[in-house]
Amino acid sequence: MTPEESPQSTAAAQDDAKIRAWLAENIGGTITAFERLPRWRPSWQVTVERGSETLELHVRGDRASGLGICPLRREYEVLSLFERSGIPVPHIHGWIADPEAIVMAHMADTPFLGDLDGDPAVQRMVEEYAGYLAAVHALDTAPFIAAGLTEGATPEAVALDYLLLSESHYEAEDQPDALLRFVTGWLRRNLPLHRNHNVVLIGDAPQFFHNGTRVTAFYDLELAKLGDPIADLASIRVRDINEPIRDVAAVLARYVQDSGNQIDWPVLTYYTVLLFIAVPMMTKATFRKVTPHPAYVEYLSWGMGASRAALEALAEGKGYALDPAEPVPSVAPRDAYAWRDLAVQCGTLPTEGFFRQHPAQSLAFYLQRLAESGDAIERAELDDARDLLGIADAQAATLEAQLDAFVENASPDHDRALVRYFHRRQMRRLQLLRDYPGPIVTRGLAPLDHVFPGAYPRPTAG
Repeated sequence: MTPEESPQSTAAAQDDAKIRAWLAENIGGTITAFERLPRWRPSWQVTVERGSETLELHVRGDRASGLGICPLRREYEVLSLFERSGIPVPHIHGWIADPEAIVMAHMADTPFLGDLDGDPAVQRMVEEYAGYLAAVHALDTAPFIAAGLTEGATPEAVALDYLLLSESHYEAEDQPDALLRFVTGWLRRNLPLHRNHNVVLIGDAPQFFHNGTRVTAFYDLELAKLGDPIADLASIRVRDINEPIRDVAAVLARYVQDSGNQIDWPVLTYYTVLLFIAVPMMTKATFRKVTPHPAYVEYLSWGMGASRAALEALAEGKGYALDPAEPVPSVAPRDAYAWRDLAVQCGTLPTEGFFRQHPAQSLAFYLQRLAESGDAIERAELDDARDLLGIADAQAATLEAQLDAFVENASPDHDRALVRYFHRRQMRRLQLLRDYPGPIVTRGLAPLDHVFPGAYPRPTAG
């Protein structure tokens, strides 16, 4: 069987034909351009000539099996309701049932994907987005409930909703994960039960198109739901570590101004920790379930960087001081030249779409750094387990299980030591990704105290 006749290419051709048929029946006119885009999820760019009108369309498909989080149909319903409510979104032309896809107007504007240069114009537009976010939170929830979104009936249900969703996607492996056990346990001990307010949430803000001066459309509403409005403010902090914002605090201040609502800082800590730790919970299983993985190291950087940031958010909220990163020493791996050559040769492969680096090259670099680290990371983790946690009999072969048991039985008095331990561990492990150009590898939690002094306690050691 030739590559052109593989099951994947056959299925893709069938999907293309079904989409063309839907467009012919529901849009009409003549398709003059039809292109499948090289992205992590199936998407198509289509041009339709209809009389004197030219329609530029974007068809947004569902993620591959094993990579999806929420039903695509829900995103379609939310986009449609936003459009009717005056929230800027691409015009929605319809829903394709097979293959599941949203047909919307193509946006020729620029997507906000972070601003490493700190452009003041971009910062103003992110703040403008915060004003629109306040308007979203003020929408009547009844039409969204009728469309299938559910609201939490109790404060506990509101606070636990996203944690339960994350846990439903996380599949425990043979080896325990002590970090996830610790952070999810902390969340359950710190539920914001004094709040029971459901609003329409974006779930993953800020994602928008702009024309260089103003916001023109929201996009990617995959995680839209009902819940506490503070969760959307937390999502801004979460997205900032991989798609940088010049001044996150100023964005939150614009939201406070336009919404009239003050920020409940312990609740912001809760949702920031929750949204960060949900990333490894939702992505970890994809490494086993999806082969070849479309972006192994990108997903790995999300999980490792978000885990570190969850600990930083917890430390910020509680006033814990964290330790500076310790460089991981390198040793020459067996046949070091082969590792180097593999990375170089993978770098000659063409990179398409939104990839920061060719997936094969990013894997080669990661495996090279893993080989160079030898047992240095393992030894440092053992030393910390003994020194910071007091696990005198810590053993390399059973360390994760020992940590898991320690976390399960630890009292809240151990929280500071556990945060320090896991944060030091994550900072070492992230050094294995130092060749990867994702900001999340090195970017920490954005400070807020220059705009909101006194929001959180000053960090103290001990």
